[in-house]
Amino acid sequence: MRQRQWGTIGLAAVCAVLLSETTAVQTLTANDLFNDQVLHEIRLSINSRDLAELRERFRENIYFPADLTWRGQRVRNVAVRSRGGGSRNGRKLGLKIDFNRYTTGQRFLGMRSLVLDNMWQDKALMREFLAMAVYRRIGEAAPRESYARLYINNEYQGLYCIVEDVTEEFVTRTTGDTGGYLYEYHWLRDFYMDYPGDDLNLYKPMFEPRNHELESDSTLYGPIRDLFREINGPDDAVWRQRVGDRIDLAEFMTHVGVQGFLANNDGILGNFGINNFYLYRFNNSTRHRLIPWDEDQAFQFPDITILRQGSQDVVLFQRAFAQADLKEQFLRAAERCAESALEDNWLVNEVERVVVLIDASVREDRRKQFTDDDFDLEVGFLRGVAAQRPQLVLDEVAQLRLR
Repeated sequence: MRQRQWGTIGLAAVCAVLLSETTAVQTLTANDLFNDQVLHEIRLSINSRDLAELRERFRENIYFPADLTWRGQRVRNVAVRSRGGGSRNGRKLGLKIDFNRYTTGQRFLGMRSLVLDNMWQDKALMREFLAMAVYRRIGEAAPRESYARLYINNEYQGLYCIVEDVTEEFVTRTTGDTGGYLYEYHWLRDFYMDYPGDDLNLYKPMFEPRNHELESDSTLYGPIRDLFREINGPDDAVWRQRVGDRIDLAEFMTHVGVQGFLANNDGILGNFGINNFYLYRFNNSTRHRLIPWDEDQAFQFPDITILRQGSQDVVLFQRAFAQADLKEQFLRAAERCAESALEDNWLVNEVERVVVLIDASVREDRRKQFTDDDFDLEVGFLRGVAAQRPQLVLDEVAQLRLR
């Protein structure tokens, strides 16, 4: 009788453990995926012929079916395609994962899509990661990121960054707004926020809608045209009010101020006109805001001015910077980043933490386009930037306040 009782108790204990493990798997969230304190592992299973075609046609946005596995969770029939601009290649694929393209309504941890960044152009494999961490650290909306070892058909593809895709869910999580209009900006030429003209067709190639795609051109692009018209409008007493109705000026100057600290020469200010952002228009409003994206050119120039300029001025920034409170908004954003970086030596320590986390996986990555020595040199360079940049920015902010 006693043995039977112990057997029953033992079985109950095993069931309790299994139930606990099942519950743990079921309660995983996006926060677990974007836990940047651990190195994740993501596995994709793709038909070998599809994979060969994906590599061969990497310049095209062709989707292929696959299964994705992470921490025991398997998501079947996801859609995978090549992604990226200058980082696109068939050797170490940059990938976008769409969870509901083939299975309507399918989500993974509440997300409809995910980006696996190959970090192809960054020899340190951490510029993008550090940049977005700076945005979030001072309370700005920016995608979450973490690191993962990626396997395709059980073959190691290298170290990747898991990047939260900018979607309606992202906007709601970071701003609280729902139902607005989201656009991805595409660089076509050096564009400095001058006025392209009245024709709505001029705006379509630059601003790709990520929702509301079936709405009329006037609804999708009319407010964007009006935004740039007002930015370039008469320099009169109501310019700021007109522009402020079309874009959140304080948020815009904060965005540019953060990029000033990051020494990003491929953002809103820089040598190539505006670049690398999403544009969001709030629901039932004409007002827009920017969302940062693709900051892999951050921390390239340790001593560059926060007033980075290309061949000409970015119209909105120059006109806003001329107004004392908006100038201060810009300076304060750069200053907050520098102060945050110095607090408990955060930026220097973060570089060291990430190196420890990714070092072995970088060296094992045989698909990266640079050598392990290149990686070591870039890490050393970033260590110097992390140590020097905050104080340089604080000194420049102090000088600019005196002008």
